[in-house]
Amino acid sequence: MIEILLKNKEFIKVNRPSEILDQNLDFHVMQFIDYTDEEINWVEEKFGVDFSVMKHYEDIEISSHFLSNDNEVSFHISIPYYDEDKKLIESPVFFIISSKGLFFFSNSGVDLFFNKTYSYKFLQLQQLIDTKTILKFQIEFISDYFADITESETKKVKALASTILLEKKFSAEVMDLITRYNFNNLLLKECLLETTRVFNLYKKSSWQQKNDIKETIESELNDLSVVSDYIQFNFDRLDDLKENVSNKIDLEQNHIFKTLTVVTVCISLPTFIAGLYGMNFENMPELRAHFGYPLAVIAMVFAAVLPYIYFKRKKWL
Repeated sequence: MIEILLKNKEFIKVNRPSEILDQNLDFHVMQFIDYTDEEINWVEEKFGVDFSVMKHYEDIEISSHFLSNDNEVSFHISIPYYDEDKKLIESPVFFIISSKGLFFFSNSGVDLFFNKTYSYKFLQLQQLIDTKTILKFQIEFISDYFADITESETKKVKALASTILLEKKFSAEVMDLITRYNFNNLLLKECLLETTRVFNLYKKSSWQQKNDIKETIESELNDLSVVSDYIQFNFDRLDDLKENVSNKIDLEQNHIFKTLTVVTVCISLPTFIAGLYGMNFENMPELRAHFGYPLAVIAMVFAAVLPYIYFKRKKWL
């Protein structure tokens, strides 16, 4: 699907390039959702766009994430978002800035999430009057979005912390939540670092001088730095929670072991007495005593009760 924002503020949506009636569009933004090879070839032939970044974006080299030349600047960032199952995942989004206009490439999952969550933002986008303002709007939106999604994860971590600090018993679900939130923060951190690097590269490029948005980028980089601090704080809090849970589990296990020790002692002494008098040797005078049986029973009871009283006073129970 192709969505086109024209300079006259008209909005066009088509499924393929052949459906565009006016092939000489005067546009600000052209967005491709679930883009196909046909659409990429059409943009490449019609606007002379270099798609090297899109072809090698999974490589580690900087050139695979950011490309700048006389005709265009192109880069990609990974956007974390919640899918239909409320699970945090990431997806690459490609930006190409040229003299012809702005080109965005993403998938339907990202587009659906943004349309549901930030519909008002796109209404604001349609009111902008030039490409430079639209570019500033998009960069500001990216940093605001990272702040929003980090805030969402921070609230979840705080809620989990309150639960853990109040509860004394824990299930495997609690540890699973800590692991999941830790993974989410790792994902946010990775995407944030990638975005920060791309913004810094753009700030140093010749295209920054053409669009003159250096102050905007520096401001957003400062905001992203603050967001990064919050993500690190989430890591620290999750580590503390994991340690807190582990300590409480260890204390609970120690209590269980103490209880088992007391039970073992209380049972072993009566068992010893019963085993001793169960040997039935002929030279055991207690076997022929008139009160031998009740005395043995009383001895076994005391052998069980006395250790219990002792450990109770020692606060093992």
